[in-house]
Amino acid sequence: MRFYGRERELQLMEHLYARTPSFLVVTGRRRVGKTELVKEFCKGKPALYFYVDANKSIEALMEEFGGLTAETLNLPGYIKTDTPETFLEFLFSYDRPLVVVFDEFQRFLKVHPSFVSQMQRFWDLKGRDSHLFVIVSGSSVGMIREIFLEGNAPLFRRADNILTLRPFKPEECLAILEDLGVRNPAERLDLYLLFGGTIYYYTFLEKYGCTDLESALDRLVLDDLAPLRREMSDVMVEEFGREHATYYEILAAIAGGKRSQKEIADVVRLPPTSLPPYLRDLVDLLGIIEYRVPVTERGKRSKMGRYVFADNFFRFYARYIYRNMSLYESGRFDLLKNRILREWKGFSGRAFEEMLRSLLARDLTERYEEIGPWWNRRGDEIDLLALGPEGSLAVEIKNRDLTLPEACGILAALEEKLPLVKGLGQPVTTGIAARTVEGKEVLRAGGFYVMDLDDLGI
Repeated sequence: MRFYGRERELQLMEHLYARTPSFLVVTGRRRVGKTELVKEFCKGKPALYFYVDANKSIEALMEEFGGLTAETLNLPGYIKTDTPETFLEFLFSYDRPLVVVFDEFQRFLKVHPSFVSQMQRFWDLKGRDSHLFVIVSGSSVGMIREIFLEGNAPLFRRADNILTLRPFKPEECLAILEDLGVRNPAERLDLYLLFGGTIYYYTFLEKYGCTDLESALDRLVLDDLAPLRREMSDVMVEEFGREHATYYEILAAIAGGKRSQKEIADVVRLPPTSLPPYLRDLVDLLGIIEYRVPVTERGKRSKMGRYVFADNFFRFYARYIYRNMSLYESGRFDLLKNRILREWKGFSGRAFEEMLRSLLARDLTERYEEIGPWWNRRGDEIDLLALGPEGSLAVEIKNRDLTLPEACGILAALEEKLPLVKGLGQPVTTGIAARTVEGKEVLRAGGFYVMDLDDLGI
């Protein structure tokens, strides 16, 4: 698959490359496209790419990195780079422009923590006289913060820029899917709801010729040879080793609708007080889940927080593969696929809600200061609440085609919830967003906010 998007990111990287020496940090959750971005930038440039494997010793890494350096730069045999000291000494003394990439740089904290402080020392002493463009990337947001952003961090303020890659936006993914040959708009939407903005998965859609939800399930997940059949388990085992089973259980609990810390702890049979380190790993280390509070509670010490999936495919995997592992491992893929397709409309509703909320927020940010979901302890929810100095907007999101009577009923129910929201700025506009809305012009003439996929360019 060809490289898509990231034009602004590449422009920033070219800008820093033209003004070497430079130091760039690229971060973002797993599978978001960090490595592909770096590789695209490095095309046609003198570059060294080093992958930090947490399962190797520092001696093995230095042997690997030294051999790659010698081969790439055609170095004479007498130049030795087999220790961190000699390796860094050579790089910072190299007298020609060179891009040096350390992928998963934060893993040095596990393999050889002093490498990070040695990098700091060389950058402080020789960095500004070097010809290097150093790029370090990492999928652990928490560890990147520990190395670069906190006040006592070893490389605090050394980076010229910290570039955080976000998942691709819905409209970008849908355009990519059309480019990959998925012609049917409904099928494009289903594939986005399955994989979200994680571009890594779209490479498999092209490679395996998947043009709809069924073919993606058959060829990428529900088969003994499917490339994504162990996606979640591979990631959990790689990151957490023997403790991976606990992380599995947590993700399965959230996929099953348990969203508070106590609810999750009850399912995984752990004391609630022992759960935070696991949850922090899933939020900061992998970016698979995120912690949210109602939009009216932001900036406050709230006990109303929920854990929700930030990754569509991991939510799908936790719900349908992990929770049905006996069926899956026995090869009863037909039964599992029938179950998925039967429940798909209901299951994908949350991903649809997230997609529409992001699309609506894109168009509402100029008029409203805070935008997000709202809920209370009773279980009342509003899918999108936008708060601003000149009023508020409350919107319900539905993953279906609505008739005019259905839309009117949903709007009436929404009106009844508004008194439950404390401190809601006046005036309040109510609205609805769905796949399609019959009679939307009539509703708009009545003062309601109404949007469907066509209005949002989807």
